[in-house]
Amino acid sequence: WQTSFPPLAPLIARIGDIARYDRFEYIRLQRWSSGHVAIIGDAAHAIPPNIGQGAGCAMMNALSMAVFLDGDDDIPAQLAAWERAERPLTNHTQRISLLFGMPAFWPPKARALFYAVAARSKWLTDQRTKTARHIPTGTNSVLST
Repeated sequence: WQTSFPPLAPLIARIGDIARYDRFEYIRLQRWSSGHVAIIGDAAHAIPPNIGQGAGCAMMNALSMAVFLDGDDDIPAQLAAWERAERPLTNHTQRISLLFGMPAFWPPKARALFYAVAARSKWLTDQRTKTARHIPTGTNSVLST
């Protein structure tokens, strides 16, 4: 990093070589709603930041919930339908994020090998980017207004 940012070299030298990787919370509820009450975002499905999709899932799920609830008085039924529609992608995102975070606790050579292989694997790339490529439920209704 010192060669990339020469003006910051004295500060970077003070950091040292030892990196610290903390574990992140993982929340997976049995249900996201009960009756007329629902929770979204980290309260419902905290996602470690390993693939950068936690906030995206929260926003997609919020938009989708609004679409499902719009114009229907049976809120519990609509919340259940919303969860059935959105939960599979959110669960997938959690699993892939956890997978990509595990090597942070491995020895450096094993970690580097995992990420080198993952970067070349079309299947892993497709799994990691699935959420980013998803067209959120309700996008058309929001864009057309």
